[in-house]
Amino acid sequence: MLRYRVLVAVVGIPIGLAAVILGGYYFFGLAVLLTVLGLHEYYTIVRPYRPNLLVGFLAGLGVVTGAFFLDVSGILAGLAALVILTFFWSLFGELGAHLVGRMAVTGFGVLWVAMGFAYLLLLRALEHGMALTILVMACTMLSDTFAYFVGRAIGRHRMAPRISPNKSVEGAIGGLVGAVVAALVVKIYSPWLPTMEAVVLGLIIGVVGQWGDLFESAFKRDFRVKDSGRILPGHGGILDRFDSILFAGFVAYWASLVLLGDLVK
Repeated sequence: MLRYRVLVAVVGIPIGLAAVILGGYYFFGLAVLLTVLGLHEYYTIVRPYRPNLLVGFLAGLGVVTGAFFLDVSGILAGLAALVILTFFWSLFGELGAHLVGRMAVTGFGVLWVAMGFAYLLLLRALEHGMALTILVMACTMLSDTFAYFVGRAIGRHRMAPRISPNKSVEGAIGGLVGAVVAALVVKIYSPWLPTMEAVVLGLIIGVVGQWGDLFESAFKRDFRVKDSGRILPGHGGILDRFDSILFAGFVAYWASLVLLGDLVK
């Protein structure tokens, strides 16, 4: 299992890093691909609730495309498309067959998956966006790594036993340390980034990334599935690998605007 995880990382990290560095349509293309795969996994898991795939995929792609071409207003346009498509669905959908529930399940996939990847595009589009996007990736990955090894070594107090029995408080603290270490490493190669703000961003991403991990664990446990997919051997699916980043990218974007102000605008 560990061998497959390492192999996927060895292949995947350079691809993701290259897309972030190149930016533009390269990063946009990767975001679209991940959004489609992530939505596929989500709608496969919630299939018993009969989501509307056409509405979900069209709105999801609209959110990501809007973020790339129109910034924050593009995300709002994509969400408006979701509302409009859902409205027309309601006019012709089968009443009395849990239509409202189906709408909610369909729309939530767009909010969780598509918006998560869309905010990475917004983050990359900021001034110094390449460094900030790499910072988010580095913080979430090193946080996961530190949490795993610290938890295995000294983990004693269970953090969320009903949701994820293997996660410990000690591991979570180790994850925060890992996120801060990653942020400081990125800061070394980003002289424009103040040290204190780098530490704060690392802590924020470390906390929110773990929330994203726990949220996806709760989602899977509710549907009694172990992994969201099988596309990444040793990791599971796209949602398994990017659960932390889907939360962290959104918060990192707004936190960067608040903490760094004119440095990133």
